[in-house]
Amino acid sequence: MNYARLAWRDLRRNPLRVGLTVLAGAVGVMAFVFLRTVVDLFYSGAAAAQVDRLVVRNKVAITQPLPLSYFPRIAALPGVTAITHQSWFGGTISESQRDFFPSLAIDPTSFMKVYSEYTLPPEQLSAFQADPCGALVGRKLAERYGWKEGRRLTLKSQIYPGEWTLNIRGVYDGTRPGTDTTALVFGYRCLNERLPESWRDQVGLYSVRVDDPARSAQVAAAIDGMFANSPYATLTESERAFQLGFVAMSSAILTAVKLVSNVILAIILLVIGNTIAMGVRERTRDIATLRAMGFRPRHVVLFVLAEAGAIGVAAGVLGMLAAPPLLEGFMRAVESQFGPMAESVTRARTLVLAGLAALGMALLAAVGPTVRALRLPVAEGLRKVT
Repeated sequence: MNYARLAWRDLRRNPLRVGLTVLAGAVGVMAFVFLRTVVDLFYSGAAAAQVDRLVVRNKVAITQPLPLSYFPRIAALPGVTAITHQSWFGGTISESQRDFFPSLAIDPTSFMKVYSEYTLPPEQLSAFQADPCGALVGRKLAERYGWKEGRRLTLKSQIYPGEWTLNIRGVYDGTRPGTDTTALVFGYRCLNERLPESWRDQVGLYSVRVDDPARSAQVAAAIDGMFANSPYATLTESERAFQLGFVAMSSAILTAVKLVSNVILAIILLVIGNTIAMGVRERTRDIATLRAMGFRPRHVVLFVLAEAGAIGVAAGVLGMLAAPPLLEGFMRAVESQFGPMAESVTRARTLVLAGLAALGMALLAAVGPTVRALRLPVAEGLRKVT
């Protein structure tokens, strides 16, 4: 009888206890995946950032605007291959927060040159660029409300007073997995022409594409240096740094989530460790008998580790299989309350990490019972009554 068969027979001594341990471990794996996925969602914007894109914003605060006149001056700098601008609109279709979605006023002629990960049919793009109040909606947003090309929308803004009627001219998709298709964008001209004189010709930020990512720092310094002494000084940073700035605002929440995910690993360790310890204690005489028959200590170690590993693998696999559909259901429930969420919520590396963590915790949990079994003298073990 080899080690695997011995371990399998030991596991079958108390199938109910082993089954409950596997189930508890699987729940822990699912909780770990869930919390890590929440963390990944916060970092999804930074993960999708492009290395050749820079973001230019007001140095004082992101809520402060920049003059539209900066556009040609930045575009003329060496190393800049494309530039566009965008302004946060904060539009909703009703007074309910459930109907909130990202909405931006953009430059229709340059936006797609900078954000090439968005795609839509050429005729829709042409119609959008020709209509001053034309709008594009992401695929997920369009599916949420059943919007199609030609539909007229009336939005209310949290920033700009009044009602704003837009014409949907197209639905855009993402060229890469994970591309955000939950936003609405419309022509900046439609917004700018209705604003008071003091608000006109101002934008939220500029997005710049550079010819060589290695020169990003040089281009960023040139942009900031050009406007250093102006009333609207700029802060230029990589798109990833810009996204991480938003993540930093929630650092306390993320730290708490990461801490709880580590606590869950400790719980898995305790649950599996308790089962292994009980199993080893019940087999004290068996282990002593094996050692009396000539089995070496390393054989005992292999028995216990094989048993713990089997429990860890079973818990990890069960948790990895159950986590994606549960998370998908949770995300659909969140979407119904707070709007569309990003695609591909569960990452493969998170599942693999959870599975390896379950196996690692199971093997670690077996260390204590194994050491105690090896330290027990053979004669004393044979006299042990369980």
